[in-house]
Amino acid sequence: MIPIHPDDVLLFVEVSAAMRRVAAKYELPIGDITGYPMPKSGMANRMGDCSHLGNIRLVLRCTENGVWCDEPLNPQTVWDIAAHELAHLRHMNHGDAFQDFCEELQTAMHNQQADHKQKVLDKLVKLQASRQSEAEIGNSEAAEAFASMINKMLLEYELNPSDIDYARATDNDPVIQMAVNFNAHKMEQSKVRVAWQETLASSIAKAHLCAILIRPGSNTIYFVGTKSHATVAEFVYGTMVPAVAKMSKTAEVKYWHETGCGRGRENKALGYRAAWIDAFIIRIWERFKEAREAAVAEAAARMGTSNETGLMRLDGALVKVRKYLDDRFSHQKAACHVGALNHRYRNHAEGRAAGRAAADSIALGRRGMTSGTPPKLIGG
Repeated sequence: MIPIHPDDVLLFVEVSAAMRRVAAKYELPIGDITGYPMPKSGMANRMGDCSHLGNIRLVLRCTENGVWCDEPLNPQTVWDIAAHELAHLRHMNHGDAFQDFCEELQTAMHNQQADHKQKVLDKLVKLQASRQSEAEIGNSEAAEAFASMINKMLLEYELNPSDIDYARATDNDPVIQMAVNFNAHKMEQSKVRVAWQETLASSIAKAHLCAILIRPGSNTIYFVGTKSHATVAEFVYGTMVPAVAKMSKTAEVKYWHETGCGRGRENKALGYRAAWIDAFIIRIWERFKEAREAAVAEAAARMGTSNETGLMRLDGALVKVRKYLDDRFSHQKAACHVGALNHRYRNHAEGRAAGRAAADSIALGRRGMTSGTPPKLIGG
């Protein structure tokens, strides 16, 4: 199971980034931050933990009988858990010193939340408008005073000028080029292209309104899309690749033992794994497509329009992606589809059936297929 439900990725990214900023401010020895699919029966006892190595796990959504629960935890609960676990980086107990420090970190984390930042950004937008007005009428002294105030607030709240531009337009979700983080996902980097990984990346990219770029002579892949879409696509891909590699290998070994452990032409498992992976990816794309069609219908119903209009709204992000590629990466090839696996035994019937069944067991979300609007807290 993926450690974080796809619908909770944006919340996890926001919380974990805030945790690292707070940890840096307080000089806390933070390590890895990962998701933790805790069974619902135990959620009252453990909603996160922290190791002596500084590694932190957070529960964003529980499981029940091995299946994700329909509703995630309250976002504020996740933020408070994050502060609690950060406090353990200094105090590995629940004494008075820990409680005081935890309260301080909860305030620090609260100041990192989107709602708090939005108030700051609203003020910055007004200050910037005042600066521009003063500059237009030739009042340079007043314009410089507003600019000084803006720069001071940007430094104080660790913001960038681009954040102001983002806040000025509700649909200004910038297009980015996000490389897959091999270290974060514990993926193996290769000096050759890997067909099935590219095919999987292509399916995930299309499902999340992105394109992919491939570094020649390697399995390095970049997702190009709006920030909210590319962030989810990179996470889904990064967690799915190791899972597919492990699941397919386990299934192949099991089938090999079940069929008599033959060798050479007598090996009944010959091509099983390739077929498993091929069918898995095909079924994953089918499920993404089904989820997208459902998202289009939902958007159309919400807006009181036809599915065609809903699709146009949904695909607005793709227009921005194509323009981004045309403007900045015309010398690179954006791969929207990569050929199927190059393996002559990939039609292994049992392998394909098992791969397809495994794909049906994966939890997929639809949050990555919304219109090109700024991300918000999932579940909020």
